[in-house]
Amino acid sequence: MSKTDIIVNRQEEPRPSKPRFGAGFRNLFLSTTVAAFGGSVSTVAVSYIVYHVTQNALYIAYLGMAGVIPGIILGLLAGVIADRYDRKLLMVTSDVVRMISMAFIALFLYFVGFSFVLILAVMVIVYSFTTFFQPASQALLPMLINKESLEDGNGILQGSFSVFQSVGAAAGGLIVAYLGGVWGLGVNSITYAISAIFLFQIAGEFKSRLSKEQRKQGSFSSDLSAGIKYMRENLPILEGTLIGGLPANFFGSMFYQFFVVYAAVKFGSSSSAFGFLVAAIGVGMAVGALLVGRINGSRYAGPLIAVSILIAGGVVILMGYSNVIYLSLVAGAVAGLMFGLLNTTYFATVQAIVPTELLARVLSIDSVGSFAAIPAGLAVGGLIIRAHGIVFDYMISGIGLLIIGVLLLLLKEFRKFRYIPEQT
Repeated sequence: MSKTDIIVNRQEEPRPSKPRFGAGFRNLFLSTTVAAFGGSVSTVAVSYIVYHVTQNALYIAYLGMAGVIPGIILGLLAGVIADRYDRKLLMVTSDVVRMISMAFIALFLYFVGFSFVLILAVMVIVYSFTTFFQPASQALLPMLINKESLEDGNGILQGSFSVFQSVGAAAGGLIVAYLGGVWGLGVNSITYAISAIFLFQIAGEFKSRLSKEQRKQGSFSSDLSAGIKYMRENLPILEGTLIGGLPANFFGSMFYQFFVVYAAVKFGSSSSAFGFLVAAIGVGMAVGALLVGRINGSRYAGPLIAVSILIAGGVVILMGYSNVIYLSLVAGAVAGLMFGLLNTTYFATVQAIVPTELLARVLSIDSVGSFAAIPAGLAVGGLIIRAHGIVFDYMISGIGLLIIGVLLLLLKEFRKFRYIPEQT
């Protein structure tokens, strides 16, 4: 068996004796649901405020870049820190900073008025700490449950995230319509505070397995090199990042980040239409995430991810030409289903394969590699919409996703990307 044929049956790590879903997982679940709701409310609120004040799709692109560039710049550092220090403490600190930031921008907009530069600056801070939060959260999960539960654990977290994201999107549209966008930002500040409380209640410290001496001896570059080396030795993960995630996020950003423009062009300026379209994708993602454990998606992860991207591409093209709200809602739900399947399958498989002490670094390298093309996708998408309209933008996005799905199916090593649990 080649080193790239990732069917893992490692004997050097004892099987965890921790319960399948204990109190720690429940607190992580509650934190996830609360944060998903608040984050979705603020996403609708910020996007609506910016677009309907500026009436310019490029400003939405700039807003999207503020959410991506911090991850590209700080992502590698975040992975090293999450592998060196207490992951729970890092997550709580991130929530507190994000709570303060969202409260500040809400109060500023309410008492002073609109400032796009200030909105961008605050969102950069928020997304910078989100960059530190994410690898710590993803690497914390295998420390709370056993490997055989990772598909269901990821499915529950991703599913609840998507459901409450959908509820938050719908609620965000109604809040903006009846109370104003500033109230949506205030709701997000409160949910970050609640999320931090739940995370703080997770019992124990969650530091990496590195000793103090190893942390002192290892430099940032050496720690990062260890993560890169692991990915190079496991080709399907590297292919999933560079050939799957990188171009898929380029074309995907041309679709999802301009949803507010799509809703305004197709169905008028109502914020509720935008909110319900975002909610449709969220519902689909929840169903897709929960399906992974039912179909044992990690056992054939590579083909499942490739086919999901293929189907998503076709649905995006359909949405571009749809002028019927109900058809767009169904298409959005199907696209969300595919995204939920591929994301949950990928993370559950990687979490099962990669050693815990390397996991945050591998995930952060994957995130940086996958997200590096998003700023370009946002810029290109904004220019295409400005010159040719939203339909042409969605067509290009869908065709790009179709091509990526075909390429992944043609890669022999990526088709082998899977995790089969140990046999007792």
